[in-house]
Amino acid sequence: MKIKSFSTNTLYYAIGIVAIRFTTFLLIPLYTEFLSKEDYGLLATLLFTTEIIITINDVGMRSAIMRFFSEYNLNNKLNELIGSSTFINILSGIVLVIFASFIPEEYLSKLFQVSVLNNVILLTILVGIARSLSLNILSYFRAKGLGNAYMYISIASSVVLVITTWYVLQNSNWGINGVLYAQIFSYGLMWLFVILWIYKKDGIKIDISTSKMLFKFGYPLILATSGTILVTTSGNYFLGSFRNLEAVALLAVGYKVATIGIMILIAPFQLAYEPYVFSNKNNPKLKNIITKIITYIALAYIIVSIFILYIFKYLIELIGNGGYTDSYLFVFLLIPALGFTALNYIGQSLIHLNNKTKTTGFISFIVTVISIVISYFATKFYGTFGTILGINFYLIASGLVLFYYGNKEFTVPIESKRIGVILISGIFLFIAFYALSLYSNLIFYSISTLLILCYIAAFYLSDFFHIEEKRIIDKGISTILNYAKLG
Repeated sequence: MKIKSFSTNTLYYAIGIVAIRFTTFLLIPLYTEFLSKEDYGLLATLLFTTEIIITINDVGMRSAIMRFFSEYNLNNKLNELIGSSTFINILSGIVLVIFASFIPEEYLSKLFQVSVLNNVILLTILVGIARSLSLNILSYFRAKGLGNAYMYISIASSVVLVITTWYVLQNSNWGINGVLYAQIFSYGLMWLFVILWIYKKDGIKIDISTSKMLFKFGYPLILATSGTILVTTSGNYFLGSFRNLEAVALLAVGYKVATIGIMILIAPFQLAYEPYVFSNKNNPKLKNIITKIITYIALAYIIVSIFILYIFKYLIELIGNGGYTDSYLFVFLLIPALGFTALNYIGQSLIHLNNKTKTTGFISFIVTVISIVISYFATKFYGTFGTILGINFYLIASGLVLFYYGNKEFTVPIESKRIGVILISGIFLFIAFYALSLYSNLIFYSISTLLILCYIAAFYLSDFFHIEEKRIIDKGISTILNYAKLG
């Protein structure tokens, strides 16, 4: 896969994930319109729980498909790879459904001191399974470098999800259960469409030896891929138990806004980066390419984060008729630590180049346990701020430790000077934005607009970028201006 293809696919993935993320925000007004703040807090907790189900049901199959795709494709055994990974996911789903049948709804009622509808636990499990199957089958397009197909299917499934959610909330009294039914239908339909498409094109075959190999590679990654959501979800459960579900609702909105940077930048980067690295593991220039990628992703994340803070200073006031304005502070507290997710992904890829997934799993397990303990006690004494402390500890610690060990497996030099400039300038900008957020929107937007323009201009006019990098930037600006003129 060439670097140009890597960039193009990153753009396609970004568009697809932006569609999914935009869908999430389209759904928030629906949730806050048809559900009470308490019900939305419970729904947010359940949807966080589905993220855990996704990673358990996944059993590391997404990473396994990326790792072994080129080998199986070269040997014309792609049908075995797809069929065996899907087989493992379906078996995992059956086990989870059986497990769900033993969990009484009364448990949630007692924990949060609210009434819970029948079958809500089973439906939550089924949502996680449907989402896991759909995400895993999309790995086929990632591995083949078909970013455009990934984009089209993501957009289509997002449209279906919005329509079905609106329909059940508008035309039924199912409440939270209706939202879960809509998700099961939308993601299940998308998975069925893609699996039939793959079956027609490449066929599907279940091979026991391949299944064993994939499971052996993938199962240690359960904690590596679920650490963030385990800490986040447990924190929400602690917050709902020690405080109330309204506090969970406020944190959920802040968290969703803060993770926009991941959805529009880091997640698309990771989707394109992983297959690129594994298909170029013997490329002598790979280390230098990863070095530059780290610098670029750090700068891009700072800029994206600032724009998130800029845009949502006003937009967050519109959510729930102004009932979620306190969430804006949580966005400030979460965004910096979420940036370490990129370092986490890069560190994992360096470790996985040598197939040492158990190292990733062990590190993630230790950091996750410590983070959950911190989250429990911090939430008990400090409420929402304690929950955020637990989340941030995991994000920063896992990113740094995984990258440290990954760098020992596959040494990648760091551009310390440029990274230092990015971090120091980013800290200054965050402090300035927080200070401005305490004033009216007029003052905030007047001064912050000037700050953003000066920040970007300073990087461009200084010697931060190398000559060839400036040429690429100039060419990009010229292309955009030409498109604007044609339009």
